[in-house]
Amino acid sequence: MAEAEYILDCREMLGKKKAHAYLAEQLSFPPYYGKNLDALYDCLREMPRAHIILRCPEAFKDDGYGRALKKTFFDAMADNPRLTVTEEIG
Repeated sequence: MAEAEYILDCREMLGKKKAHAYLAEQLSFPPYYGKNLDALYDCLREMPRAHIILRCPEAFKDDGYGRALKKTFFDAMADNPRLTVTEEIG
């Protein structure tokens, strides 16, 4: 199975509601996605082979929820050997 690649613009993920709507759309999460950090972690942990690029992560510098999102991506990568997450400064 080929690895899927997702490029996520961190500037689109500032604020909880906006972030989870964007993630659900970009990552094709199921309709029952809970739109919180625990649900994000669960979905990421269960993803098949995928590479996620967090573009412009510097946007999270002054956004506490953004920093929590970023941590969730890297925590899920540590628990899912099929998932890689990288950052692209932009």
